[in-house]
Amino acid sequence: GPSYSEILASNENTAETQLPEVNLIKLDNITVQNLYQEQQSQRFSGFDGSMGVGGYAGTVNVGDILEISIWEAPPAVLFGGTFSAEGQGNGHLTQLPQQMVNKNGTVTVPFIGNIKVAGKTPEVIQNQIVGALSRKANQPQALVRIANNLSSDVTVIRQGNSIRMPLSANNERILDAVAAVGGTSENIEDVTVRLTRGNKVRSMAFETLIADPSQNITLRSGDVIALMNTPYSFTGLGAVGNNQQMRFSSKGITLAEAIGKMGGLIDERSDPRGVFVFRHIPFTQLDYTSQAHWREKGYYEGMDIPTVYQVNLLEPQSMFLL
Repeated sequence: GPSYSEILASNENTAETQLPEVNLIKLDNITVQNLYQEQQSQRFSGFDGSMGVGGYAGTVNVGDILEISIWEAPPAVLFGGTFSAEGQGNGHLTQLPQQMVNKNGTVTVPFIGNIKVAGKTPEVIQNQIVGALSRKANQPQALVRIANNLSSDVTVIRQGNSIRMPLSANNERILDAVAAVGGTSENIEDVTVRLTRGNKVRSMAFETLIADPSQNITLRSGDVIALMNTPYSFTGLGAVGNNQQMRFSSKGITLAEAIGKMGGLIDERSDPRGVFVFRHIPFTQLDYTSQAHWREKGYYEGMDIPTVYQVNLLEPQSMFLL
């Protein structure tokens, strides 16, 4: 690999050699804090409303299937009750055919017509029906049930199996969705959970999600959960014990652990001032000032910035930054 001096001088001859400029960053306390903040920004608990009680309001919406039952006390005539020879009537139960809430948010009820149901709970709709029938039927009662919840669901994607899971008053959480899709068939340490909510996307190691209950947030309608098999690895090069590719868990690895995995630095060959980490950083992870700088060099959203972090192991505090 390149030497310590070659890396430090990497940006001096980029114009002549037509090589892309690299973002050389010295790893200090500020840099570590920035990396930590970026890591924290991926926490599911940071989604808007994630600390609330539930994401399912129990309301009826377009596409839901409703089951409506209406009772009428005796003498029941409006919904098909009959009279005996003595003139005594009997009560009657009428169960309407299941209906899908149309695009206008309405369903049809006999002797009432179209009624607006979208955005209302079944209890509110029941009272609405009873109020509309009170002058037409004898002491009417109504029961409204969501037979099939098609408007409030989440999509769960896993290799070999994907489902749409309806939400309920149980306030399902991320791990409930994982269980509903059958869990994961891959090694847990290789699985990353990606949650898409609106136009925001965040990813987290499955191990971290399991270990931290605060990240197992309540789901909302429209959420998309993807279980991805993402075995991570890094390549150790230079004056280290082992020059090879090494795998690590999706929850990450510290630089100190990585150096240990490589067998440490070779004393007679290595320069402890020149421990470098090469990484591509997404353009959108940069602050606005850095984005403006790299935009002038032809980079923009969707591109990665070639970045090199420098660590000086001769500085005692550097061991606490790893």
